[in-house]
Amino acid sequence: MSFRSRSSTIALFVIVFSSVMINMASAQMPCTEFKYGTPKYHEKMDELAKRAGLPNNYWSRYHESIVRALCNDDIKEIDNLVDNGYVKPKEAQDIAKVLGNTYQAKPRSELGKSYGYSKERFLEMGACGACADNIAQYYTKKPNSRCGKLAKHALEGNPEAIKKIAEFPDYCQWKY
Repeated sequence: MSFRSRSSTIALFVIVFSSVMINMASAQMPCTEFKYGTPKYHEKMDELAKRAGLPNNYWSRYHESIVRALCNDDIKEIDNLVDNGYVKPKEAQDIAKVLGNTYQAKPRSELGKSYGYSKERFLEMGACGACADNIAQYYTKKPNSRCGKLAKHALEGNPEAIKKIAEFPDYCQWKY
C-alpha cells in the first residue's frame, strides 16, 4: 500500500469514526429511562448531564424537574423553573434536545428576575439555600407580609434585618 493510499485510508477512518461518535453523543435518550426509583436512574441522569453539557456534568433536583416536565409535556413548569432562575434557559434547551424534544425559553419576567436576584442576595447574607428561597418567595409574591418587609429592609442594607434574614425567622417559612 502506498503512502498516499494509506493516508487516504486513515483520513477516511477518522472521518467515519468521528461521525459515529458524534451520532452516538447526540443520540436521544427516551423518557422511559428516567423513571425515578429505577435501578439505573442516577446513572441515566449522569449520562444526560454529560450529553446536555450541564456545568461540571452536574445535575440537580431542578434538572430532574425539567426532565419530568419535558417527559410530561408540561411546558408551563419548565417556563416557571427557567423564569425563577432555577435552571438556565440553555440548560433546559440542551436537556430537551437530549430527550428528543425542543424547548424555547420565554424572556424572564420582572418577577422572575427579582426572585432570582433577591434569592442570591439572601444567600450572600447568610441564609441557607431553602431559607433564601422561602424569603425570596415572600419578597416577590407577598411584599407587604412581615417577611416581605423584612426582606426589603435587608436588601436596603439594614444590618438588623440582614441578621434576622440569616437567622431565618419562623414567619418566613413559605407555605407551598
